[in-house]
Amino acid sequence: MTDFIAQTQGMNLHLSSGKESLHILKDITFAISPGEVVSIVGPSGSGKTSMLMVMGGLERASSGLVDVGGATLSGMNEDELAEIRRSNIGILFQNFHLIPSMTALENVALALDIAFDDLPLSEIRSRARAALAAVGLAARENHLPSALSGGEQQRVGLARAIVTRPKLLLADEPTGNLDQETATSAIDLLFDLARANGMAVLLITHDNALARRADRQMRMDRGELSQLSAVAA
Repeated sequence: MTDFIAQTQGMNLHLSSGKESLHILKDITFAISPGEVVSIVGPSGSGKTSMLMVMGGLERASSGLVDVGGATLSGMNEDELAEIRRSNIGILFQNFHLIPSMTALENVALALDIAFDDLPLSEIRSRARAALAAVGLAARENHLPSALSGGEQQRVGLARAIVTRPKLLLADEPTGNLDQETATSAIDLLFDLARANGMAVLLITHDNALARRADRQMRMDRGELSQLSAVAA
C-alpha cells in the first residue's frame, strides 16, 4: 500500500433503519495517490458522503479493508481513529463550521492545538499564519468570521484543513455555498495546494464542471463506485 495515501478493498457499509438493514456502500475498491485529486459525483443519497465518512474514520466500515497513511482502520478504537485523523486527514466542510467567537487565526490555530499536544504556542501561531498566508488571508487573520465574506470563510476553512499538513484532504461539497467566481478561485487554490504539497484530495461535488477538473472522475450510484475518466496525462 506504499504507493497510495489511502485505499479500500471490498469495503461495505450497512446501517440500520428500524428493523431494516440498509446496504449503503457496496464492495468499494478505491485508491488515491499523493498529489492526486479525485472527484466523486452522483445523486443525493447515493453514498458519496458515507464513503467520505468511512475514509475519514468517522464511520466504521461493516466489512472490507480501509487503509489511510499505511494504517488499517478496522479494529481501531475511537482514540486510535482520532489519532489517525489528527496525523493524516484534513476535512473541508461545505458550511465552514468556523467558531464565531474566534478570529481567523484562532480558528486555524485551534486545529494545531488539538492535533499536537506538545507544540509550542509560538509554533502554532507561526504555522497558522503561514496557512492563512497560503490561502491569501494574511491581512485578515484578526477578523471574526462575521467580518469575512463567504469566500474568505471558506479559505479559512481550507487553511484549517491543511495546517496540520494532512496526507489526505476530504472535501464535501466545498463550493456549494459560494458564487461561481469565488468557487473557481477556491478550487484553483485547493488544487494548487494539493499538487505543491503532495496531498491527496477526495472531492465530493454535484458540480460536473468542477468534477471534470480532477485527475480522475468517479461516480457513486446506489452505493456502487465506478470510474468515469482515466487519470489525466
